[in-house]
Parts: sequence; structure tokens; C-alpha cells
Amino acid sequence: RSLFTPAQLLACIYACAWYEVGPMFKGSKEDELEIFSMARNALIIPMALISLVAMYHVVEMCSAKPRHRALIISRVSMFIFMVKMTYYTLLSRGYGLAFQNQRCYDLRPIYGTCYAGWTFAVPTIVFMNLYPLMDEHRLIDVLIRLFPQLAASLTYCWAAGLGCILYDPWMGWFLCILACVAYLAIIVDEIAFVGEYIPTTSQPVLKGISIGIKEVMFVLYTLVYLLGNWGFMSSYAVQAFYSATDIGHIAVMSSLLFLYWNVDDVKRSGKPDHQD
Repeated sequence: RSLFTPAQLLACIYACAWYEVGPMFKGSKEDELEIFSMARNALIIPMALISLVAMYHVVEMCSAKPRHRALIISRVSMFIFMVKMTYYTLLSRGYGLAFQNQRCYDLRPIYGTCYAGWTFAVPTIVFMNLYPLMDEHRLIDVLIRLFPQLAASLTYCWAAGLGCILYDPWMGWFLCILACVAYLAIIVDEIAFVGEYIPTTSQPVLKGISIGIKEVMFVLYTLVYLLGNWGFMSSYAVQAFYSATDIGHIAVMSSLLFLYWNVDDVKRSGKPDHQD
């Protein structure tokens, strides 16, 4: 996995320098704009809860013994919901930076705004998913250990998006397949990571379930991405799947994080938390 990050980065730079990007998508698909509007509206409820998280964050910071693990995850949760609210709002208002997808046989858009948002969202989700297994360690140590997965997942978004808009089919499919293989490498590394840290973490079953849900969802994302490019799924179906699972997955993950850390902190009362 350490090789896939520079491989994807160099391939994207080379493709931008030497290959032509396809045209912008003309017009707009009203049915997909409705999906994005529904996703934005659906995020209003979680965003209202984020205000409660923000108040919880302030109270926790002002407490005599702040729980630093809970503070970290509250900040991360606020960030990921703000990212999703931002790009779904832009998409619903017609600022999707839609290019014509060159890998599909039909005429369909691929939204640059989505991939720009996923550049921030995907590594954040990876961090949210794996940080609990190292929650006994300092944050800086966790970031150093997870950096290869975070960097590879970020460049995965670039390669997957760029591969769909290049005119040249060989280079386009090379980037698409490289992105998918790179993410499979991330999954393999995460399996090794889980095997290393889950025996020593608290509440291993609950944390293992959370990781399992994330891996299943990300494998499904990759399959839907490929099925859409191969023409087995309509553009509307692809965007509907992404939007529904995007919101549901992050809401479930954030809830699980608060659940097992609050329960665990009760059990650990009196034991100092790591500071960063």
C-alpha cells in the first residue's frame, strides 16, 4: 500500500500533463439534482445534532478532566458532516462541475464536486474507523501509523475521478483499475492493522462490527463505480446509491463511536486519558 500512493499520484500528474480531458457535461439531469437536494435535506437532521455535539464539545473542554478521545471524535464528526453538507449543497444548486464520463457507453455526467468532497471525506472516514483500535495511543502516533492508508485513500479518489474524464481509453481505464486495486490494498492493510490492534483494545466486538460495516460499504462503492462505468447501472441509480449510503453510513458510524466511547469511559473512570 505504501507504493500505491506515489503510483496513483504520479499517474494522475502524468495524465494531466500528457492526456486530454473530455468536455464538460452540457445541461443538467434534473432527476439527479433532486437526489442531491433530498440528500442535502436529509443532512439537516444530522446537522442539527451537530450543534448538540458542538455544545457537548465545549462542555467537555471546560470540564476538570476532559475526555480527549471523545473530544477528538466530536471534532472529526463535525468536520465530516460539514464536508458532506457542503458538497451536497453545491451539487443540489447545480455546481457539480459535471464532466462527460468517457468510460461509459451512454452520455452521463461525472461530478467533480463529488470527488473533491470525497478527497476529504474518504480519508476522514478511514480515520474514524481505525482510530478506535489505537485510542490508547497519542493522536500523533495514530496519525503516523494511519498515514499510508489515509494518503492512499485520498489519491484513490483522484485516480478514480480522473480516469473517467480522460479521452484516451487506455490511460483512463488504467487509472480506474489502479484506483480499485489500490483500495483493495488498503483493505488488506486494514485487515493486518485490525489483527494487530484488536486483541488489546476495549470492546473489540463492537469496534470490529463498525470496521466490518465500513469495509462492506466501501467494497460496494467500488462495485457500483465499476458497474456504472460498464453500463450495468444507470447514472441515476449510481447517484441514488451513493447519496443514500453516504448519509446512512456516516450517521451509523458516528453513533457507534459515541456509544462505545461513552460506555467505555464510564468503565474507565478514574483512569487518565491520553493528551496530545
